[in-house]
Amino acid sequence: MATVLNYIFRNVLYVNLVKNLCSFTGYYSKYKVMPRVRKRTSNRGTDIEVMKQAAQYCINESKSIRSVAKDFDICHVSLTRYITKLKAMKLGGSPPKCGYRPHTRIFDSCQETMLSNYLKNCADMYFGLSSKDVRQLAYEFAIKLNIKVPTYWIENRSAGVDWFKNFLKRNPTLSIRRPESTSLSRAINFNPVNVNMFMDKYDSQLNKYKFEAHQIFNLDETGITTVQNPGKVVAQKGKKQIGAITSAERGTLVTMCLAVNAVGNAIPPMFIFPRVNYKDHFIRGGPPGCVGTSNKSGWMQGEQFLQFMQHFKNHVRPTLEKKVLILLDNHESHLYLPVIDYCRENGIVLLSFPPHCSHKLQPLDRSVFGPFKKLINQEMDSWMKSNPGKRVSIYDLPSVINNALINAATPKNIVNGFTVSGLWPFNRNAFAVDEYAPAVVTDMYLNFEDTTNNNATPISQTNTKTAVAEKPEEQASVEISPETVRPYPKAKINSKMAKKGGRRKGKATVLTDTPEKDEIALRATEKDKKIKRKLFSTDVKKQKNKVTIKQKNKKTIVNESEEEDDASCMICLELYSKSKRGEKWIQCCKCKFWFHEACTKADFIAYFICDNCEADNE
Repeated sequence: MATVLNYIFRNVLYVNLVKNLCSFTGYYSKYKVMPRVRKRTSNRGTDIEVMKQAAQYCINESKSIRSVAKDFDICHVSLTRYITKLKAMKLGGSPPKCGYRPHTRIFDSCQETMLSNYLKNCADMYFGLSSKDVRQLAYEFAIKLNIKVPTYWIENRSAGVDWFKNFLKRNPTLSIRRPESTSLSRAINFNPVNVNMFMDKYDSQLNKYKFEAHQIFNLDETGITTVQNPGKVVAQKGKKQIGAITSAERGTLVTMCLAVNAVGNAIPPMFIFPRVNYKDHFIRGGPPGCVGTSNKSGWMQGEQFLQFMQHFKNHVRPTLEKKVLILLDNHESHLYLPVIDYCRENGIVLLSFPPHCSHKLQPLDRSVFGPFKKLINQEMDSWMKSNPGKRVSIYDLPSVINNALINAATPKNIVNGFTVSGLWPFNRNAFAVDEYAPAVVTDMYLNFEDTTNNNATPISQTNTKTAVAEKPEEQASVEISPETVRPYPKAKINSKMAKKGGRRKGKATVLTDTPEKDEIALRATEKDKKIKRKLFSTDVKKQKNKVTIKQKNKKTIVNESEEEDDASCMICLELYSKSKRGEKWIQCCKCKFWFHEACTKADFIAYFICDNCEADNE
């Protein structure tokens, strides 16, 4: 009989029949299955005030426990147990508790709150813990508190998967998220000091020129490649690999420059193609009113940025009486001296963001370029399906971008971008305290005038409180916390690192003001002098290294040692003489131009071909 019942129970097809049979044979108690998460059917016996009042009736008025329990709708056994604990408390015991508590719960509610807040703080600091790390932390935390844990916790030195799932259910404010990769420079530089300095300059320009929403613009560039990231498709379940067609292994880059204002309007974009000579058919089918230009790299450079500012002036038509404000980043092309002179002559005020803060302060990055990239992938997917066997070239991109830009750069998205960044309406306190938490990890010394000055102030000593400093009230009275088991990440930075020299630190500046403009001109002059000195020293070395060799045929052959001239990367335009020590360079096998290996991200270095040569072969 037992064998038959075991077989039926394992197949789970006749569970009701098994229960009926087991009630007669006594096997049901052996095979009874409890639900994984038991839901309460009532709140009976959970109110401590009601329990105290009932206990006082029994003790002071000498009433029977059963009658009082019936009057208060309480279980008489629970009331008896509570009265016993209440009497023991008067003799020096602990205060009694009422209600149902799971006997297998490892941490109490206060401890789980501490653990939940610790996980939130780590995520705000961009050092979030994975599910495996959380389980290991829970085990170490329980051992530190001398809490009894299951045997398999000790064997695996981590909490179980079931505990982690139930922990997330008990703390609905937590969830497993996929973080967005953020560079260390962005985490360090987005801090209260930088943001307040930018807001001060921005507020001063608003008060000085009385700018309205339609006069405040944001300008930025974004790169578009001919290879898209395919979206999700419906396919066979369980199949290991699902493919989607793309034009090539690595795409060719085209830069698009766009400007929008706080009202929600957008200026027609400008495209920069990686070609030496520009042709009008490059932008065929593009957005209405768009313009194009070209250079060898396809990136924004000073000459191309001057062309865009002329395009911007034709659409906005600013004057010296009615000026406009453009917010932009500190890219080298934006600091081109002819551009600054042109803007000063035509009533355009340029205000730059702090370095590495555009992911929070720039409206285009906050609400436009994200949807734009997703829509481009969708448009390119549909183009590949409509043109099977063909490749997307750089000349097809303007027509593909047309629909994506119309749907992404909507007035609603643009206005929301200005709102969340605190630019319009002007809101100095647009960013919450926890958004500055990543900067606390390094606690870098901040000084924009001189990096060797002793008046630098660490972030932790500013008036702004960090999210890490905000702890629950219960945590202050408890010595052992998750932070004592695993401290918050903190970089060790000594005085040498704080005073370390190197590239000049950028800052938020009004580029069209006279002092800033003179400083930019001085830096440009110094840069030209360094390049000329480098070229002169290279020519002198060439003259000294000429060697005359007489061979048997008595012919004189002049052999120059192959001393290379100062080259520049065709992508980032950085000179070889200014490259960092140990930085690798590679040369295109066809055009013989030089590139940083990090800029190209080439997979096969032995035979490298740049994107321009690959596009010409297509």
